[in-house]
Amino acid sequence: MKEKILYDDHEGEWEKALSDKDRIRVANTWLDQSSTLDRWRHERIFTLLKPIVEFDNEMSWLTVGDGRFGTDANALSRLGATQVMCSDISDKLLKVGKKRGFIKDYSAQNAESLTFNNDKFDFTLCKEAYHHFPRPHIALHEMLRVSKLGIVLIEPLDDQVHTTLLGRLIPIIKKCLGKSYNKNGHKFEEVGNYVFSISERELEKVQLGMHRRFIAYKYINDCYEPGFEFVKLNSTDKADIKKIRKAKFVIKTRDFLSRLNLITPHLLAAILFKEEPSSKLVYHLKKSGWRFKTLPRNPYLK
Repeated sequence: MKEKILYDDHEGEWEKALSDKDRIRVANTWLDQSSTLDRWRHERIFTLLKPIVEFDNEMSWLTVGDGRFGTDANALSRLGATQVMCSDISDKLLKVGKKRGFIKDYSAQNAESLTFNNDKFDFTLCKEAYHHFPRPHIALHEMLRVSKLGIVLIEPLDDQVHTTLLGRLIPIIKKCLGKSYNKNGHKFEEVGNYVFSISERELEKVQLGMHRRFIAYKYINDCYEPGFEFVKLNSTDKADIKKIRKAKFVIKTRDFLSRLNLITPHLLAAILFKEEPSSKLVYHLKKSGWRFKTLPRNPYLK
């Protein structure tokens, strides 16, 4: 008997984005090109991809788990990428994105069983979707299979692997104060998924297991509160200005504390290369703050 896999109800979630009044209001901001606080947050993250796109804007891209009308694909196109295929397990919102000219090409795809040929795309991007997958390692190898050069993951960092001084002290402090805290470190989201966060160590093992030796990393912090979608960056409203200043202050503070290794950064961006990248691409990455790493060679391989 075939194993039953429980996936998130993204079909239902995307349906609400088209039918529920409050969800529609939020969903419309995903298509909005104006400068909101929420868009500013995401643009900061998408900037991580700039050195790759600028290296060669004609390289082909696949986005996975890109169900919000194809916002990841749209961002790649705005960065200058000329060949972008957008995909998600449900194409409900992708059809709307295509109709409105937000994206060009899309396909309904289960990340764990992509229908594309080997090496179909140069790069695959999975931004804040991998942690939703019930079998993410299967999806990871599928993304690598259809990519010629490699994949880019931008996902929550596993703070149980990347431990810090404050990370170890906070549970002790909360326990002394009688406050609740996450004892086992496992996390779930409202849509129903377990949060499969990532770490450098885990991804390096994936690479070495397939006898690949090249990987790159960059950390980034974030700050979000409900309602950021409706705060215009040029707003003169005092409440909006307060939210903007608070968000930027929180991110700067987290950046500072992360550099001191006192707290764990929010997101880890990683590039898993299938082959050694060109020195020019590595130069572009390092210039933009990426850390390029060559993993050890297997001494038992000829």
